Amino acid sequence: MNDENMNVALENVEENTFYEDESEQQPPSDIVAYNELRSCADLFRMYEKGMLDITPEFQRESVWKSAGQTRFIDSLIKQLPIPSMCFSLDYKTQKWQVIDGLQRMSAIIRFMTDKDWRLSNLDDIDKRLSGVKVSRLRDPESSEHILYQRLENLTLPITVLRCDHAKKSHMEYLFTIFHRLNTGGMRLNNQEIRNCIYSGDFNSLLKELNENEDWLHINHIKASEDQRFKNVEVILRFFSFYDNLQEYNGVLSKFLNEYMRRNRNPSEQFLDSKKVLFNRTVQLINSSILRDEDRIGSSTLEALLVGVATNIDYLESLDQRRLRVMFDNLKSSASLAPAYLSEGIAKKTKVEERISTSIQIFSE
Repeated sequence: MNDENMNVALENVEENTFYEDESEQQPPSDIVAYNELRSCADLFRMYEKGMLDITPEFQRESVWKSAGQTRFIDSLIKQLPIPSMCFSLDYKTQKWQVIDGLQRMSAIIRFMTDKDWRLSNLDDIDKRLSGVKVSRLRDPESSEHILYQRLENLTLPITVLRCDHAKKSHMEYLFTIFHRLNTGGMRLNNQEIRNCIYSGDFNSLLKELNENEDWLHINHIKASEDQRFKNVEVILRFFSFYDNLQEYNGVLSKFLNEYMRRNRNPSEQFLDSKKVLFNRTVQLINSSILRDEDRIGSSTLEALLVGVATNIDYLESLDQRRLRVMFDNLKSSASLAPAYLSEGIAKKTKVEERISTSIQIFSE
């Protein structure tokens, strides 16, 4: 295989790491699954009172447009069969979380909150809904109000996973369930799933850091581009390997999940230290290490980040020429050779080798 084909093969391997769930997660014995019926009005009440977290931003492009939401509302009013949604219930906090059914819940919530929403004008829906504003449907004096009442009282099938969100094994199982339930259509990557089930202060920080101008320039992207959280995962990999490389066992998705679970809502000191470290690291990489023409894959980038961050105090005192020589040495190291990485990029020995090599190259 020539160098060009080898580089393409490596890009494919790197891309797959954002989607793979390598775990063989078995259902924990203390998770209870059961089915129940909930009315649309009850589901909306749970959302309105903050009991139900729908995390609506996990995948912007997959959210139904108005026509799709309109057709779903039409299906509910016609009482057509609706696939069961799946929620987790933290029995300690009584917090509910949508595992499968985000788009359906979003449509219901919009219908019950957005009085100015004009349903799409479609030929294949009830004529009393087509092109009509929700405010008219909610008006008790209108002839169409009966349709709004019908939707409020309609019961939907829900599969409930009663669990403890503070337990590592339970959150790993929810990650696996989410992974399995969201394989059709526009398949979710792992960080999109983490954004849903590990939401919190640390997750918010990751998204904030992903807008850093130096970071955007390093990745040759614009702030407005939908990266589908892949660059957010690279930031997560950086922090995880920087803090806990010695704990890495070769299963990347579980390693990153555990770091997010453990640091879901950390102290302000933790968040501030991570923000400062990241900003210093990417500023130095962007200004003095990478050249404008440099395009590097996720394996090289995560090694570069950890190597530079580990030695940041020393490296900030060096000139650009010396820093770029160090980077060239990293790129040409055996630990980052495409033929070597394409055999198993996330294996324990390969991750340790490329990060340890980077730390050594950028040290005094």
